[in-house]
Amino acid sequence: MQLPILIDDAGFGSFSIFGGPCQTPVAERLAAGGLRYNRFHTTTLCSPTRQALLTGRNHHSADMGGITEIATGAQQVT
Repeated sequence: MQLPILIDDAGFGSFSIFGGPCQTPVAERLAAGGLRYNRFHTTTLCSPTRQALLTGRNHHSADMGGITEIATGAQQVT
């Protein structure tokens, strides 16, 4: 059985299990039993996470491997 765990707005160094400031007691209990989640990556925005939730696929395989917005100058409102 596989249980996917998807966390948004968190970096590798955030969790207490990896020395970070955010207390994660459940993850620490899992680690004490020999289970550590160490094969993951983070992105700098939430769009890829949303894409993964909507499609059930890794954001790279759902064509969401980069920033989808392009910054432009402010437009005048008339």
